[in-house]
Amino acid sequence: TTAVKDGKGNYIVNGNKYWITGGCRADYFVTMVRTGSQKQGRFGLSLLLIPRTKGVFTSKLQMQGAELNDTATVTFANVVVPESYLIGKENQGFKPLMQNFNYERFMVCCDMVTSQRRAIEESIKWALERKTFGKKLIQHQVIKHKIANMSRKCIACQSMLERVAYQLKFDQYGKKDKSIARNVALLKVQCSKTLQYIAIESSQIFGGRSYVRGGRGGVIDEIYRGCRASAIAAGSEEIMLDLAMRQAKL
Repeated sequence: TTAVKDGKGNYIVNGNKYWITGGCRADYFVTMVRTGSQKQGRFGLSLLLIPRTKGVFTSKLQMQGAELNDTATVTFANVVVPESYLIGKENQGFKPLMQNFNYERFMVCCDMVTSQRRAIEESIKWALERKTFGKKLIQHQVIKHKIANMSRKCIACQSMLERVAYQLKFDQYGKKDKSIARNVALLKVQCSKTLQYIAIESSQIFGGRSYVRGGRGGVIDEIYRGCRASAIAAGSEEIMLDLAMRQAKL
């Protein structure tokens, strides 16, 4: 997406953005635009606040899960944006975007831990209610082991989440503690892999009921369909692991 000055105090913006959460409802878009040349790389990028105005078009993406997010594609066609809508300095938008990623990824992790706990709670309730072979599901050792394994993995994510929250509270932009970006990246991988594991195990406990939208297993169905998004959004697991190793200079 490019933003070119028209000599009249405006930028003319053209381009496309994909996977924009809430894009169909947004009135403003904080957008990374190229204001410099391609040769400048990341030093030619700026942050621009673009209002929903003439030339801005949005289209909802039909997602596998997370349907309430209104994830959209956004197209900018000769959009006129005043230069005063520039966030920060021109060609210096890359750094604040990267700093914001720490918080975006942290919030994704909070959501994932919430889903983990929710899936475990639903599985326990169902195991206490459902009867098979003359006894409650929870009385089968294999089900107890599934719940125990889900719980220990969830507790580990919760503990790591609280540790990173403490780091972010006292060093918001990671100016002193250079391990924050690395820890956030590793936390995201830990949470996404754990959520996928719990989604599968919960589905096994619920059986066919988790494969139906709505009803008694509807929560598990929703989590199961949405968990893949968490492994990709705000940086895939592979990108996060690579980032952590780069931060560790390995």
